[in-house]
Amino acid sequence: MEYMEEVLNREYEIVVEGKKYLLKPTKAWILQPPDKPGVVVAQFKLPDGRVVRRVVMRLPP
Repeated sequence: MEYMEEVLNREYEIVVEGKKYLLKPTKAWILQPPDKPGVVVAQFKLPDGRVVRRVVMRLPP
């Protein structure tokens, strides 16, 4: 899973309540139900201390 390392090292533009942030994820994981396309979800910590999760990548079925 070399792409997970790539996900953690990349910066993403996150929009929260109309404000844009350029952040690196603190954690990332795959959600893939059986027989359905999966997604990579990443957790980001905002400068004000809040934590948000966003889908950063879609996987083939």
